Amino acid sequence: MSLRTLGLNSSLKGLFATKPAEVVKAMHTVLDFKQHGDESLNNVMTRSDKEMGGYSTVHFELDDKEHVGHFHGYLSLDLPKDNPEVTRSGYAMFRTKDQKESWLSGNSYWDWSNYSSLVLRVKGDRRKYLVNIQTNTPLVTDLFQHRLFLNHPGEWETVVIPLNDFVMTNWGVIQDGSEINKSEVKTVGIGLLDKQYGPYSLKVDWIKVMAGTEVAKETKKSRSEKTQSFENGGIDVDGQEIPIHGAAINSGKFEDPKNTVF
Repeated sequence: MSLRTLGLNSSLKGLFATKPAEVVKAMHTVLDFKQHGDESLNNVMTRSDKEMGGYSTVHFELDDKEHVGHFHGYLSLDLPKDNPEVTRSGYAMFRTKDQKESWLSGNSYWDWSNYSSLVLRVKGDRRKYLVNIQTNTPLVTDLFQHRLFLNHPGEWETVVIPLNDFVMTNWGVIQDGSEINKSEVKTVGIGLLDKQYGPYSLKVDWIKVMAGTEVAKETKKSRSEKTQSFENGGIDVDGQEIPIHGAAINSGKFEDPKNTVF
């Protein structure tokens, strides 16, 4: 029986808690494949529609040349031949593994209360990816999602997404008015379910959460990359030219994702 069951969890947390001033940092690293390749890779799991008889493939491994994580495979919308109950297929994803439970504190979570943005260093293609965050919610199928907008596919770019812009979904239905529980974050990942047959490829250097000056620094870097892409004739994921004044932060809400991958 855990201490959480006994009702002692919150009391012990207070006894052993460190003063806020000692633990608050402007940045926390979720995954860093260039600096901590093996450790980050061991903390990643993949899923796809093969679990229900589908035909999509999914791989996640370290790229030997660039020393980053590589999420890739082939998305198929074909339905399982021997499972008539499945009427929709075609997804692939990766996410961090569930955090280990502690005998002392029970379930373990990331506390992102002091952070404002999720920041990713990625290089992708023209597919439409979703960033997924799981928090401690009543239903395990609850998922906070946001589109991963890539402005110049095929090149490295920094993407800044305010945490408050993530939208809660449950099996593809947006849950209006639900705010992300930043104090109890379980997993972070990226999924693909854009209903398009074909190969996909997304490379990940790192994923971090940031606040304050760190967010400002990465936002400035992102805007600089966008400007350079435009000057070099860059185009966005929908084939449109990138305006110089385009915002670096992914601050717009996206349309109903139509499905949920968790």
